[in-house]
Amino acid sequence: MRNYIKTLKPSELIILFHLLVVLFGLPLVFHHGYFDIGPTKYYFYCGASALLIPALFFKIRERRSLPAFFKGLTAADKALLVYWAAAGLSTLFSPYKFEAFWGNEGRFCGLFLTTIYVVVYLIVTRCHKPHSICVRACILSGSIVFLLAIADYFNLNLLHFKDNVNPLQIPIFMSTIGNINFYAGYGAIILGLVAGLYVVWPELRGAAVLFALMVLAFIGLIIGNSDNAYLTFGVLLAFLPLFLFKSRRGIRRYMMMVSGFLLSFMIVKMCDILFAGIVLKPDGIRSLIDRWDGFIFVCVAFWLLTAAVYKIDYKRQRQNDSARTGILRIWIIFLALSAAVVIAVLIDANLLGHAGRYGGLRNYVVFSNDWGTHRGYVWSTAIKNYMEFPLLQKIFGHGPDTYGIVSLFRNLPESAGLYGELYDSVHNEYLQYFVTIGPIGTGAYIMFLVFSVRDILRCRSPYTLGITFSVLCYCTQAIVSISQPATTPVMWAVLAVGIAYYRRTVLDTAQNISAQNISARKKGQVPSHEE
Repeated sequence: MRNYIKTLKPSELIILFHLLVVLFGLPLVFHHGYFDIGPTKYYFYCGASALLIPALFFKIRERRSLPAFFKGLTAADKALLVYWAAAGLSTLFSPYKFEAFWGNEGRFCGLFLTTIYVVVYLIVTRCHKPHSICVRACILSGSIVFLLAIADYFNLNLLHFKDNVNPLQIPIFMSTIGNINFYAGYGAIILGLVAGLYVVWPELRGAAVLFALMVLAFIGLIIGNSDNAYLTFGVLLAFLPLFLFKSRRGIRRYMMMVSGFLLSFMIVKMCDILFAGIVLKPDGIRSLIDRWDGFIFVCVAFWLLTAAVYKIDYKRQRQNDSARTGILRIWIIFLALSAAVVIAVLIDANLLGHAGRYGGLRNYVVFSNDWGTHRGYVWSTAIKNYMEFPLLQKIFGHGPDTYGIVSLFRNLPESAGLYGELYDSVHNEYLQYFVTIGPIGTGAYIMFLVFSVRDILRCRSPYTLGITFSVLCYCTQAIVSISQPATTPVMWAVLAVGIAYYRRTVLDTAQNISAQNISARKKGQVPSHEE
């Protein structure tokens, strides 16, 4: 670590400090408890981003010129610039330009914050010298957030955040993040990062530490009582095998991860029973697990199976760690069949009218206005509002983070009459973008995420899989959540660090080789790999 710091130029040192402030400080910062937690984190992030202004100044002095931010643009970079341009045009054509720029009638996610995301991304990916300290700071901060959440679960109120909160609203806030859905979004980033690192970490002692942190993250998300978290669990359990089932160690680590997941549920279930009346009451899927008497047998059986696999495998000669490709193929078939079953259940429950077959799962498989804590109503209303927009707003949206204004003027009497609420967001990040910045900007944002994940996976780094699943887990739970300054800046920072790894280890190397080949051809030489 000390040697790494010594090698940094002033610009790189400032950029590293910015990343540490965001990854470690942003999740933990607060001012007046939950009452101003959103604005506090927003202004904190803006201040942290302002640190990059002197970084640019030093970078110009070091290079004797302005850094070439738009040179060597990748597909992800181009998609990001289209997204940025679409947000700018959406603001320009919005009937509420001031609100669209600042996002002050929503969650501060206007053009201004979008511009900060894009500019910070360009600076970090071009100028940051990657190091594991950023990943470690992110995990450490997340672990503190989870420990504070466990204290909230036991109603300890260590930080006195809930002193003046309406008692009926106490269960919907957690740790230093706020709303349990935002908390689930942040937890998705941390769990994806830790689980992705654990399953590939080569050193045994480090793997043991990561396993303990992963169990802490599982417990932290389970006690949050947000069903959004189960999308994160599903992504890890379903898609990590695509990377792990190519080796026997990968299979063993995956089984240990699942065992840790079941153990975490078992720990929470036992606390719910032993400390009933003290801990927060279970809700949603967690309450279903609490009522399932046979869950303990599933947990014990899987741990015994995992132990048996480890014992058998260690007895074998493990000179070749590769697994048979048939296991991976079986898993892919299993995923396809599972998807087919889910589709069949949804059709049966919604179109064929057999909702009664599914008992306690009915609330999850039957789509109605009440589905997902009224998300069904909000989504259908958002689409209806969009269809009533004039053509220009159908193309460019109503303006970044102005859905609250749309909902106020178009839907308040109905939503207040049905649910006693004004919905200032769509509760679906992608649908929110579709309505507020239009289909072009939304499509560009999605392609940016897709191309970024693809590029990160090309890195040869022990942090590749962790960063990849950190982003994937956030993007999956975003289907039922929204962008906001409590968690989204952390995702952008993790993503930028991953792309910085990619540019340093893959892109710059390829460009250097290409430049050497061009120079050799000009001199009439033949590159060694063509001989």
